[in-house]
Amino acid sequence: MEDYQSAFIERHIDTQTLSQSGRKVAAMHFGGVTIECLLKAMIFASLPRGATQEWKTESYDPGHTFTNPGHSYIEALKRHNRLRSRIDNVPHVRKWLDEVENPIGQHFINMRYSGIEPEDPNYKRWLKTYQRLNEWLQKQITQL
Repeated sequence: MEDYQSAFIERHIDTQTLSQSGRKVAAMHFGGVTIECLLKAMIFASLPRGATQEWKTESYDPGHTFTNPGHSYIEALKRHNRLRSRIDNVPHVRKWLDEVENPIGQHFINMRYSGIEPEDPNYKRWLKTYQRLNEWLQKQITQL
């Protein structure tokens, strides 16, 4: 069984370590994974009591209807209506999600195949956006 909350914490540490080491592409990739894990942890935290924290599949019914959103933030938000509604009311957060999911115009998952480091200004902008998004989402956990 996946433990998205613990994975979020570990990937966040990985992202910080990679960033401090100047490994920009890897930091952007893991930063995207970090936010993905946080969104999935938030989905699981919103499940009804008695539901198993596993994704519904054709052959498994965990007591809820949520299927795995994969690596898509939009698909993840479709599984957490209150969070999606809150984000829809704060347009800059939607922009942050897009910037972290698609840094330098490429999906964060596909960045693992890139050997070209982004320019410093682009990376610094991404890092600031990642940090703001991470903080904003963590604040929502206590309010949803």
